[in-house]
Amino acid sequence: MRAKYICLEGTEGVGKTTQTKNLVQYLEEKGFKVLQTKEPGTPLSPLTMQLRGIMLDAQYENEMTVPARELVSQAIRSIHLQNIVKPALDEYDFIIQDRGILSGLAYGAACGNDSDWLNSLACEVNHVNDNYTQMYDSVIYLTGDVSKGLEIAKNSKQEFEAGDAMEAKGDSFMLKVADNMNEFSKHFNTSKICVDGKNIDEVFQEILISLNLG
Repeated sequence: MRAKYICLEGTEGVGKTTQTKNLVQYLEEKGFKVLQTKEPGTPLSPLTMQLRGIMLDAQYENEMTVPARELVSQAIRSIHLQNIVKPALDEYDFIIQDRGILSGLAYGAACGNDSDWLNSLACEVNHVNDNYTQMYDSVIYLTGDVSKGLEIAKNSKQEFEAGDAMEAKGDSFMLKVADNMNEFSKHFNTSKICVDGKNIDEVFQEILISLNLG
């Protein structure tokens, strides 16, 4: 049987990573074989983590161009899908992923890339399904206050000494990302969950219900 491929999406600070871990733990405790992964860059592929640094480390911002960053992002996705996800579809019961193509489209467009070009690249690097919008069995799209989420993200992690290039673009950029994500999410099998005013357990219960696991 093909693994169920579930991707958790959303802008900064909405709890994607926390809920990804919660879902993996829940499924493993139920006896399922689960692969936990993420984009852009996964520890399962050291090369993608090196490329992630080039893509997101603010120390490269003065040299990085808009199309160059997008091409690095697509290189990460190609390696990840071909070498990690595709083999896992036949080896696991579930693949649970923190971020994916929806984020790629939303951030890529907010950075100034043409949507048609982003679509063509997404089609080109997809090694899992003929239609990339149908690649995931489910997309859990977490939404919330964008400004608050960005502040949470900045205060909770310091991945790069020089800072994160996307987070440094500020609230107005993240609002564009959120608008793009709202639009692009319509093309995926998406369950939208607002996290505002809810604790971690409440959001997780909604995730389980959305996936028919609760």
